[in-house]
Formats: sequence, structure tokens, C-alpha cells
Amino acid sequence: MGLADVVVDPAALETVAVETARALAEGSLKGKRKGKGLLQKVLEDTSMGRSIVYGQTEKMVAKNTGGHYPAPTAILDTIKYGFTHSKPQALEYEATRFAELAATSVSAALRGIFTGTTALKQSKYGKPANPVETVAVVGAGLMGAGIAQVTAEKGYRVLLKDKDLAGVSRGEKYISDNLKGKMKKKRMTKYAYDTTTSRVVGLTDESANWGKQFGKADMVIEAVFEDLSLKHKVIQQLEEHLPPHAVFASNTSAIPIARIAEASRRPENVIGMHYFSPVPQMPLLEIIPHKGTSNAAAAAAFEVGKKQGKTVIFVKDVPGFYVNRCLGPYLVETGALMEAGVPLEQLDKAIKAYGFPVGPITLADEVGVDVAAHVQAFLSKADLGVRMGGSDGPILDALLKAKLLGRKAGKGFYTYPAGGKKEKGPKTLNPEATSLVQKYVKGESKLTDEEVQNRLVSRFVNEAVFALQDGVIASPVEGDIGAVFGIGFPPFLGGPFRLIDAMGAGKYCSMLEGFAGKYGEQFAPAPLLVEHAKSGKKFHQ
Repeated sequence: MGLADVVVDPAALETVAVETARALAEGSLKGKRKGKGLLQKVLEDTSMGRSIVYGQTEKMVAKNTGGHYPAPTAILDTIKYGFTHSKPQALEYEATRFAELAATSVSAALRGIFTGTTALKQSKYGKPANPVETVAVVGAGLMGAGIAQVTAEKGYRVLLKDKDLAGVSRGEKYISDNLKGKMKKKRMTKYAYDTTTSRVVGLTDESANWGKQFGKADMVIEAVFEDLSLKHKVIQQLEEHLPPHAVFASNTSAIPIARIAEASRRPENVIGMHYFSPVPQMPLLEIIPHKGTSNAAAAAAFEVGKKQGKTVIFVKDVPGFYVNRCLGPYLVETGALMEAGVPLEQLDKAIKAYGFPVGPITLADEVGVDVAAHVQAFLSKADLGVRMGGSDGPILDALLKAKLLGRKAGKGFYTYPAGGKKEKGPKTLNPEATSLVQKYVKGESKLTDEEVQNRLVSRFVNEAVFALQDGVIASPVEGDIGAVFGIGFPPFLGGPFRLIDAMGAGKYCSMLEGFAGKYGEQFAPAPLLVEHAKSGKKFHQ
């Protein structure tokens, strides 16, 4: 492409840069300017050619932004204006457009995300008492292998343990394939690949020395199946070998950490570290101390999460924590809408059009229908009460019984190519799934996309306000960051709390009250939202 003239080793970068700058200043080195080809001249130097470029760019911008981000369009307009006006006029136009963009709600939302993530980089627990050098990961499935990968990439020695060799091998292959993908895209060198994979030590229950290896671990991250008795068994088995200072972190997605810690001889070392799937791509990490967790354990968890490149939020130890707690009512409402006859395609398309990366049907397939069903069932029995009302989840249960578990099984609501390959073109609905769904449909839906969007999103947003009210999250900042980075809440909206501020608490409250009157008390607005509606107070001042 001609973007770089010299490629140097990082260690020599400063020296070469200074020498190059000096040579350019002295005139002994001339900048290289590649001549334009005929096609480039036509496209760049003629009004007709530029019109073609503008047209194609406008289409690309519309496709990539969905019309939600005004800046790319404003940039293109500014470039077009500059070609047909004088430099002073063009600069004035650019300044005007910049000022307009800076005053938009999208700008406020994106700046809020930036300042929020910056603020969250500071630990309130200080430095860990014992530096973490070796991290053991128990469970080599997709979550465990993903955690092992991001940990090894940052220089930690990793012990990856599963019950048998087949499980460990799958985990190691997952890591290797991901890193090879990075090499193919020139995001990783062969040397970095070799050093990263060499840091991962595979172990099984049959490994003669696994206990001795775990005796050197400073932290364990447990990523086994969501079964409390299994987690108790794991913690009891491992504590026979772990050093006294070792932190035991559970990657549970919903089980309260205090209940897991009941089986520990050192409960002060137990903490929750909830990652999101796929771990290498998802930037959020929820850290959940229980009431007895020590500051040293919390500090160690934060240090590891930050070094892994995650944005960390601390969350109260309640069922579902924060993101999944908000996701529960959203999943229930998805079921209610399916039962009301809203087509699966409409559910996905409406939520994507709203600004989410995927719709609720695709989300269930991606996280796993079994996981979605488990979270919904677990939270339905927890402390959310009527807020989990609207549907008993028969459709997810039916797919679970039919073993239509989503992408990992090759089919769920949609069908997927064999071998974990990405599909070419739009996904195809699974006839088995649509047939099962029809058994529970109670009528033909005439709901608009807007009502589908508002019913689904408001269930998530209202639960986020309950979470703030109940102290699950410390502030609206954590709530917004958690939603954007944990589930892909539209960044241009800034998160659930900035959405309410932009719309107005009174207006949002009225919408929920309207839904509550029409569909049930599961939509009743959180008392804190009602309070803000009455006072006119905003969540972000």
C-alpha cells in the first residue's frame, strides 16, 4: 500500500526515527511519493470520479453505522465541501460541523464511555499482597480456554486443567487456532505465538504432578459447568494443593459467590471473576467479592483482569450479578414476544436496527440455548420476583430438550456450518426450531418494530435502574460501561442510564407504565426511576 517506508525492530524505533527526521530536515533524505495510476487519477482528480467515490463511501457508511453515528457522514460532507470551496471557507465549514457534532447526544454518549473506562482503570483495593505469576484455569471448554488464552498472552504462566486428555487437547487447540488466526492477520508474530503457547501447561486428573504444579499457583480461575455441588467439589479438591495466599476465582455467570465460598477452608480468598463469551473478544470483566472476600484477593483479581486487557467493574454478590441480572428480563420478554407471534426474523432485525450487534434470537444461539435457559430459570427462582414475569420460558426449554443448543451444536434457532466455520451470507432459520416455536404461539402479532424494540430494551434498562437502586452497581458509570461492553448495548446511546437521561426520566417512566397497564406489572418502573421522573434529576449530572 505504500503506507510505510521503513520497518524496524521496536528497540531501534526511537534511534531510526530521530535519524530519519534529521535527514529529512537536512535535505539528504527525500520523501517518497508514488505516482498516481490512471484509475486513481480518474477517481480522485475528476468531478465525475469523485462522485463515484462519494456514492460508494456513503453506501458503506450507511451500512456500517446503521445511520446511528453522524460523524462519518459529516466528515464526508466536509471533504466534498473542501473540493468546491476556498481553504478559508472549507476550514470554517469544518469547524462548524465539528461544533455541531460535539453538541450531539451521540458525542456525549461516546465521551461518557471514554471517561468511564478511564476512571475504571484505577483499583480501589490497591496493590495485591502477593504478585500473581502463575494462573491455573480449571475447565478447558470455550470459556476456560478463552481465559487461558488472554492470560498467557499477557505473560502469565498458565496451568490449564480438565478431567481428561481429550478436554485439555480441545482447549489447547482452541487457543492455538485463535493465535494462528492472529498470525494470519499479521496481528501476532511467530515468535509471540511460540512463546504464548509455551506458557500454557495442559494437565488432567490423571497427570501425576498436577497437585505439585497447583502448589505454585497464585490464582485459580474455575470455569466448570454451572453446578454448585461441582464447584464445591473443585474448590475442596484444589485447596489440598494450593498455597495459602492463592486466590480462588469462579467464572460462574449467576451463582452467588458466597454460596461457592461455603465449601472453602479459606473463604476470604474466594471471589467471582465473570468473563463474557467469547473471552478473547469481549472486553468486560465483572469482579464479584462476597462479604468475606479480602481486599488482597480483590486487588489480585483486578490486577489480573486489567493486565488481561479487560474493562473491570465491581459488582455486588447477588444472583446474576449485573449484566445477566439485566439480561434475565430481556430474555423473558423475548419469550413473551415469540409466544405473542412475533416472527423470529423480526425480533432479530428490530434489535439490530436499534443498534445492538445481534438480536435476542442470535444471542441465545451464540451464548448457548442451554446457558440462556439456565440463566432464565435461575433468575426466575431468585430475588427478582415479578420482574421476571411475562413468560415461563417454554420455548427455550423445548429447544433444550431437543438438544438445539445453538452455534456450538451446529443448530439452535438457526443452522450453522459444520466444524465451527462461519456462514456465508445470511443465517438460515432452523425448521426444527421454528416448528417447536409454533407450538407455543398464541396468536398472530401485529406489533411494529418500534414496539418490539421498546418492550425488549425497556426490560433491560428498568432492571439496570433496579441494580443501581439496590447497590448491585456503585454508579451509573459502571452500569453504562457494563451494558455496552458486556452485551453490546448501543454505544451511541451511551448505556441504559444515558439513554434515560437523553429521553427524559419522565418520558421513559410513562412508557413503562403504559406497557405495565397493557402487558403486566413486570414493566412497573423502578422506584428510583419514578423518583427521577418526579424530580427531573438526571443520572449523569
